[in-house]
Amino acid sequence: MASGIGVNRSGQMSRRRLLAGTAGAAGALAVAGCVAYPGPDPVLGPWDCAVASGLHSHDAAVLWTRFAPAALGGVELQWQVAQDPGFTRVVAAGTTAVDGSTDGCAKVLAEGLAPATTYWYRFSVGTERSPVGRTRTLPHPDAEPDRLALAVASCQKFSSGWYPAWRHVAEADIDGVVFLGDYIYESAGKVNPLWDVRDDPSERATDLETYRAKYRLYRSDRDLRAAHAAHGFAPVWDDHEFHDNYDRISLTEDPDRATAAYRAWFEYQPVWPIDGTRIHRTLRFGRLAELSLLDTRQYRDLLPEGDMLQLTTEPPASMVHAEDRSLLGHGQRQWLLDRLGGAEGDGVTWKILGQQVMFAPLRLLDLDEPAFGDGPRHRGLYLNLDQWDGYTAERDLLTEFLATQQISGAAILTGDIHSFWQASVHRDMEDPASPAVAQEYVCGSVSSTALGWYPELADAAAEITRGTSPSFRWVDWRRRGYGYLEATPEGMRVEFRSVDPRYRDSPAVTPVAFDQPAQAQTVTMSS
Repeated sequence: MASGIGVNRSGQMSRRRLLAGTAGAAGALAVAGCVAYPGPDPVLGPWDCAVASGLHSHDAAVLWTRFAPAALGGVELQWQVAQDPGFTRVVAAGTTAVDGSTDGCAKVLAEGLAPATTYWYRFSVGTERSPVGRTRTLPHPDAEPDRLALAVASCQKFSSGWYPAWRHVAEADIDGVVFLGDYIYESAGKVNPLWDVRDDPSERATDLETYRAKYRLYRSDRDLRAAHAAHGFAPVWDDHEFHDNYDRISLTEDPDRATAAYRAWFEYQPVWPIDGTRIHRTLRFGRLAELSLLDTRQYRDLLPEGDMLQLTTEPPASMVHAEDRSLLGHGQRQWLLDRLGGAEGDGVTWKILGQQVMFAPLRLLDLDEPAFGDGPRHRGLYLNLDQWDGYTAERDLLTEFLATQQISGAAILTGDIHSFWQASVHRDMEDPASPAVAQEYVCGSVSSTALGWYPELADAAAEITRGTSPSFRWVDWRRRGYGYLEATPEGMRVEFRSVDPRYRDSPAVTPVAFDQPAQAQTVTMSS
């Protein structure tokens, strides 16, 4: 496989050549209505899901592959990590056993690597070699990097579109990919003639085998495989990896299904286990940035029935203002406060939160006025209580912490809502003039639809939601795509990059970009 991958003048593998080398030589299929799922790429042979890696630490990386024959019987895989794509300078190697207990998926923690260094890796069984992947270690915690570049993505329903977003990410000059959830969709593969582009033949995921089948289906896409092979990922889940809008009560109501969903996620994602089903964790990029990845699903308290368009002045929806409600769970929340305070104390410039649901308030009607009677703060008509709006007291606790502890350089990266948004997060949502304590960037969806098929409705929705209080700086219900973040000691730039998932070869355009200086919560928008 190494012979099919090119190297540029600096000795680094060309992303475009890597894309071709890892995804196979099959040409793009023309989109004409709904295209049937073609099955695994025969070029990959037994490595039907290719390879992937996970961002882990300054001296280690997680390496992943699936060797399909191992799902039927035990196999020992060899793995190698090298300083060059030709594997003439191998720096780490070993073996790992794999069998049907993990559906043929193998995961290795390659340790003893150098900080802030690009490596190439591969697996083999006898003469069978996997595609080659590339990964990168984090900077040393005490280092002073001059740049961090990340792609930010979420929500990639298979039937809703091709993945040109992943093709562009694979070719990008970045340090890694932050994936904020909805890697798969558990629902049955129904074809909607209005907006579905390709067929999803899989059934509704309810047990271990059907969840595994979803991951194999999604990894059959060559552009997603190419992105995994080109960059290390830092993934977390949202709800569709289990089922829509679940909470901690859901885990006790259907424990077998929850166990299957979580097991399949850990099998197929390049994440090294921490403790049971815990996924919240921190990645430190020297003193330039700390990325805290959150889990806003498995610890959250129950939502009222019907989370969309709810008045919170009366029960049961008024429960969302209860002081003891939590989205994060008390343990994760304290961990987050400790991480934010520790990063500030260490002099880290940027404190970045990677999480799933919108943090900024999306209240369509403000009813928190004396004229509407006594009651808890933040009453009103909310668009979607599945977001932080369903946990207003905990959000207040976090914004107050950011303000009183003078946490500088806070930025929140969000997925879930299949659209692009940007807003300042204020210390007090009832007072738009109160200080901004963070900036939130909602980075769209890879393919999952929102209102893009209804342009007039999308524009009307954007106009309405842009004018809430506090207001949003940018709302775009039409486009899909991903986010690009570049941080330096002087400032952060976030671009929203849009693609048209109806077309596999869609270009990426940047309708808007935001520049945020370090040590200040001000944003300049350019479009």
